[in-house]
Amino acid sequence: MRTTRKIAVVTSVLAGVAAPVVATAPAANAQAAPAWYAYHNATAAQSVAQVKRLKGQGYHPITVNVSDGERYAAVWLKDGSSTQWGIWQGMSPAEFQQRFDAGVKEGAQPISVSATGSGDSAVFTAIFEKKAGKFLTKSNLTPARFQAVNKQATAQGLALTSVDAYGTPGDVRYVGVWTPNTGGAWYYTYGYSRQKYEAEFSAKKAKGFRPVKVAVAPDGTYTAVWRKDGLRSWANYIDMSSSGYQKRFNDLKGKGLHPVQVNAEGGKYAAIWQ
Repeated sequence: MRTTRKIAVVTSVLAGVAAPVVATAPAANAQAAPAWYAYHNATAAQSVAQVKRLKGQGYHPITVNVSDGERYAAVWLKDGSSTQWGIWQGMSPAEFQQRFDAGVKEGAQPISVSATGSGDSAVFTAIFEKKAGKFLTKSNLTPARFQAVNKQATAQGLALTSVDAYGTPGDVRYVGVWTPNTGGAWYYTYGYSRQKYEAEFSAKKAKGFRPVKVAVAPDGTYTAVWRKDGLRSWANYIDMSSSGYQKRFNDLKGKGLHPVQVNAEGGKYAAIWQ
């Protein structure tokens, strides 16, 4: 039986141990980069243990993912932020709706939402932050509805800032969060095969765009959000196994890059580093 595991909202930055990793090597006169920590392929119990440990050390989550039954991945930062946040996992669609409604009443918004499975058996996980401002969150979207909601959100000045694909290979569903567009030119793609995604990557990279969000669907296709933001140090890899992702993680860590988004489904991982 699935158990919803609620992690209480953090109300202040807690004192913690020194960070295990630094994201970049800053110049001598630059402000030190925030510390970070990431994990993947964690069971529900292992994920809860990580949350409790990292919360106690003063970290806060920036992205979360659930896949393949109930395996969790997340990235956490320790940057001195005093943002109030909460993280929930193991939620049914109805429980996610309840949490969403409660969050709105508390003045909180989802900043990262992920789901796996289908129908009433789908499992959701989400990070909420207490913040003001317009936003839109929708789940259980068919490809046609996903396209329609993106059009609606864009007309309202919103951009897709969290996305995941779940369901079954024959019935892919989407969950997304749209927030005010403050990052300039952007667009999204969905339902792309690996080959089509790689062709898009090459074509748009040459024009200054890069993927800032990526999601693996149950049918093996990819959804992505692309931005032209001028960032020079970043990396994106798709179609990785769990061990392949770990190898990329280790290699890029040595180059001063850390993951800012991790997504998986069907044993395949996609991630973005910067």
